[in-house]
Amino acid sequence: MKLSWQMMLPLCLSVYLSHSTITFAAGSPSFSSAEHVAIGNNINLYFDSDDPGHMATPLHMPNGLNLTYGDIVSLGDFYELVNQPISQGQSEAERRSRFLAAFSSFALNPNAPTETTQILNVIYNEQKLLDDGIKRGEKPEDIYKSIGHENDRQFNCITGGGCSPSTWWLEPGRYLNLANMDYDHFGEHAWISYSTGHQLALEQAVVAHQTGDLKKLEMAYAMNAFACHFLTDRFSAGHIRTPRVELSEQITPGTVGSLLSSYMHGEENVNGLHVHNLNGDKWIAYGDKSYFSPQTSYHRNMIIATMQNSADQIFAAYQQGTTQVNDNVKDFIPLPDETGNAANLDISPLFYWDDTTKKLMRRSDMQNLNDRHWTDNWWGWSTLLELQKERGLSDEAQATLVLSSLRDQALQAGLITNKDFIAYIRKNQQH
Repeated sequence: MKLSWQMMLPLCLSVYLSHSTITFAAGSPSFSSAEHVAIGNNINLYFDSDDPGHMATPLHMPNGLNLTYGDIVSLGDFYELVNQPISQGQSEAERRSRFLAAFSSFALNPNAPTETTQILNVIYNEQKLLDDGIKRGEKPEDIYKSIGHENDRQFNCITGGGCSPSTWWLEPGRYLNLANMDYDHFGEHAWISYSTGHQLALEQAVVAHQTGDLKKLEMAYAMNAFACHFLTDRFSAGHIRTPRVELSEQITPGTVGSLLSSYMHGEENVNGLHVHNLNGDKWIAYGDKSYFSPQTSYHRNMIIATMQNSADQIFAAYQQGTTQVNDNVKDFIPLPDETGNAANLDISPLFYWDDTTKKLMRRSDMQNLNDRHWTDNWWGWSTLLELQKERGLSDEAQATLVLSSLRDQALQAGLITNKDFIAYIRKNQQH
């Protein structure tokens, strides 16, 4: 018997609830949670042919949660199967199952409302800080600097991890554990994750058409909003060229590859990228935490136009009773003007995967953002040491090393400098 996605939802939920937590390794953040909410809440949803459209209208989840489209877009950083990225499913059926399990974990799970509400309250406070700061003439980038990692600490605490201001990184909850394998937020993997969920949302919209049940249309919009988390991440400069998966898979151990991806992610976020799409649009893509900055208005409008197109397809499937709608979202996706070893307008990529030679290339002079030479003769550990010497290593990255098999080696090499982390290591060595 072939299972429909509606039949699979309870099964997926049971898998999610029984899945164990794994050790945290560093990942790279996507758009901030408040940015995701703002993007989603700028999308019009339609419920009949005469509907003028509704922004930020509540969608009613089966477990009692009432969430806006933007709320749901933001939840992609909090609700997935740990160590099981959607895009890494070995078949379409497995990818669909993983997406449904992730969606079910907040939309159907009867225990989710308390946690999800707590997460959203932190996000709403972030938005208030941004709104108040911008009114005072502060730059969004400076506001985010003042917030620091406090919201991350709260997210980790809410999702079952440590809460201590000094050592919370070392007690990962689900929020940090999901960063261990955040492949779904980068490049083609983000597109796979989005398109998997979008197809399921289209199918749900057809069910809504067949039954005339607007609650089912709400669920279709909700599923699409969750899928659109990965779609929005695909627009962030640091997520377009960074070979996130290849760095983890080709570098031994993979923990080092994950740390290296964060350096490239940071470079490209700061500097931006010239991009184009299949529609012929050309613009500069900016990175995480820049969405509210005035200079990113064109980039911001491109994201919203793409998101609106995606949501409109859900309504078209509902009206027409078929998933065979004009699905042209991929025509909006930003493609880098310069890839591989072609670099003139933008900074030279720190790493790139050569699909012809099947080799992971590294910029020869890592400190020169405009160096046009690459090499395949390099080692992950020595590269990490050089980057740490020049740029430092974040608390997040240091915590990754503390919790890994590389702890003693990293401590001896001077990669772990956080005094609280060193005290933690010494304390645990005594037991």
